[in-house]
Amino acid sequence: MKNKRPASMLISAILASVMFIIIANSFMNLWGNSFTTLTAAKTATEAQNLSDIVSEKLKLEGVDAEEVTTKTPLSDITGNDDDDDWLYTYEIGNEFEDDDGNIFKVAEVKIYKDGEDNPRYSTEIPLSSSGNSDGLEVGMIVAWTLVTDPSDSYLECNGQSVDNSKYPKLYALMHNVPDYRGVFLRGLGGNSATLGELQGDAIRNITGTISITSPNNGDFQLFGEETTSSGALGLNNYTYRRMSSDSDRSGNTPSAFSFDASRVVPTASENRPINKAVRYFIKAK
Repeated sequence: MKNKRPASMLISAILASVMFIIIANSFMNLWGNSFTTLTAAKTATEAQNLSDIVSEKLKLEGVDAEEVTTKTPLSDITGNDDDDDWLYTYEIGNEFEDDDGNIFKVAEVKIYKDGEDNPRYSTEIPLSSSGNSDGLEVGMIVAWTLVTDPSDSYLECNGQSVDNSKYPKLYALMHNVPDYRGVFLRGLGGNSATLGELQGDAIRNITGTISITSPNNGDFQLFGEETTSSGALGLNNYTYRRMSSDSDRSGNTPSAFSFDASRVVPTASENRPINKAVRYFIKAK
């Protein structure tokens, strides 16, 4: 009986180890599958978001859009190098015409991960000739966030001349588009300039004070222990002198003081609010 007891303990230990391995393996498989599922869901969402960017570009181009059948980096549209490993294509079906004479097409957008043959996301986008589906009047301004241009129904607001033969409606309004590069647009009224006039930069006034307090005993003190500053003015090179008589005041050498706007406001080589850069386009046809 004494010899059988260690054998039983050994068998129990082996069985416990086997059960532990099975449980650990099951847990790892479950965790791995959950992680894979979450990763796939995140990737699918990212692909759908990128598809929305391509779709918006297509909607603006309308039936004038040209097919992109070769896989092309999304970064060509977004300008973001992080999108280099995402690719897109779109194929455009045959056009058809409704009773009002409007032309329609359907574009199929596909989003690929680099190195893969099957798309991660695909969708169909209706394209129309009726105002390119944006509902904007000729002469309206839109903010564009992509490095690629929208359709030729829009001209960038860079001061370029308007082609009368191609954009007759816009030409009737203006011979040159406005130049909005590097400037902020402001609603007319209040302290704005007249409509269309470029207003120069300005800031609100910045002030500061230097306060000099004489000692109670009447001795003269300049830029000494009782001298304070506030606002944009600051004190440099403190000098402390007490003179025994009024006649000695002329011999006192003032210390320096400075004006530094960065003491109270952020500074740069220009005046600006918090901002993000966009490109302005005008509806041309």
